[in-house]
Amino acid sequence: MKLHFIINERAGNGKGSRVWDSFKKELNSPFSYHKTDYKAHGSVIAKEIAKNAQSLDEACLIVAIGGDGTIHEVVNGIANCQNVIVGAISAGSGNDFARYFRTFNTAKEIDQFVQENQSSSISYDCGTVEWDKEDIRFVNNSGIGFDAYVAASANLSSLKKQLNKIGLGKLSYMYYVLRGLFTFALFDIIVELNGKQQKYENVWFVTVSNQPYFGGGMKISPRSIPNDGLLELSIVHNLSRLKLLVVFASVFFGKHTKIKEFVQIEGEQFTLYIQDELLCHADGEILGVTKMNSTLQYNVQVNSWKMINK
Repeated sequence: MKLHFIINERAGNGKGSRVWDSFKKELNSPFSYHKTDYKAHGSVIAKEIAKNAQSLDEACLIVAIGGDGTIHEVVNGIANCQNVIVGAISAGSGNDFARYFRTFNTAKEIDQFVQENQSSSISYDCGTVEWDKEDIRFVNNSGIGFDAYVAASANLSSLKKQLNKIGLGKLSYMYYVLRGLFTFALFDIIVELNGKQQKYENVWFVTVSNQPYFGGGMKISPRSIPNDGLLELSIVHNLSRLKLLVVFASVFFGKHTKIKEFVQIEGEQFTLYIQDELLCHADGEILGVTKMNSTLQYNVQVNSWKMINK
């Protein structure tokens, strides 16, 4: 099995670089490594690795070192290549991927996997959102509205960089949640599932989940299982700013699902009819702003990528 590392040295305000320096000193297995230089570079690198693995019909392990964005890029790069197994070492700030999926904690674990457990992997689903005529994959979640606003605000903030220096980068998400409670403009949306449409008014966010966590540990979708062939669409609407402030902490424990303003539906495909210009994200990576009177199409790709099982 070929071992590759894709490293985002800038993740976690330099944590990616520090983690890589520590791991590479302890590794005994032969490996190749690739450092990302720009946004989406991880996808380009992973695509080339997957292409070579498929043409040579050999198995390879790609270990992503970074945050949720680095994993997002790798999974988009490998497409449906069954020769590739994905592993991860957390070095970001939110690290929602690592809250559900298994990750490597030591170099010894990687050596053991490569040498002894080459076939030990699990196939998982991923979601896709159609953006600019391209299907963008996501392993955690994708959404429009408030969650995208929080992700964009945190990713661009100097606060996140400062908090990352002391290992508290995820607190930046909470700060922007609280700030957005008083500034975010609510919107209306129509959701179509199995040919039936439902309109929701005064919406805070629409999030489509493949696993439970987002925003640095908020358990937005407790029912989500990333290998059940389904996605969960969550909507919070007609909820006052005061009540959202009161119930905010409950999201970290998945208790928000009990309030009447929270709606969740399961399905293999969703169409969103959007009237407004809204930020859209996939795995916390901002895709852009929706056009007025446009649609977003969400689908599930079943068993479309393989993850370590250790």
